[in-house]
Amino acid sequence: MGEIVTLYKKEYLVGHLDEDLKPLVEMILDNYNKGRNMAGDTDDIRHEDIRINFTPQVQRIARTLCEEWKTAFDDDIELCWQNKEGQDPNSSFWSVVHEKNESTNLHTHESMENYEQGARVSAAFWIQVPLNSGDLVFQYQSNPYRVHQELIKAEPGKFVMFDSTLPHFVTKNCSDGLRIVISMNFKYIED
Repeated sequence: MGEIVTLYKKEYLVGHLDEDLKPLVEMILDNYNKGRNMAGDTDDIRHEDIRINFTPQVQRIARTLCEEWKTAFDDDIELCWQNKEGQDPNSSFWSVVHEKNESTNLHTHESMENYEQGARVSAAFWIQVPLNSGDLVFQYQSNPYRVHQELIKAEPGKFVMFDSTLPHFVTKNCSDGLRIVISMNFKYIED
């Protein structure tokens, strides 16, 4: 009998956090209304990203996600900017607020220039999700000829963590409400 050997796989982790979402909504909408975008140029993909405050609650969420990853995969991770002087912490955590008819195009979070020390694990944590306000979709290829999609249904308090190289997009917000998510990038802690 032959031996099965796994050459390649992509796994993701999904769960829920028991968090009071109201303070997060208030803080994010305050920054959103003040125009605290990550980029001033509306053609820049980071323009839709909103700076958020590194409040004790955001810090706790980041620590909890690190613990969830450790439990699932036995790998230690931390936010990308930690232990790096001068790096903008918002490159590792931010929010996205989608109004009606807004979505996010297909993209990844890794950096070709700094893959080893940059984003290796990315996360989305849904804060406010009106009905029909958009879901996360992973796009992947099982071979060069077949493209597949995996839809992750957005729910308040739900998180998903995944390899930063996994292409993903967000479907259109078809509701009249605001869809709010916090995104984070983590790196592996080297021994």
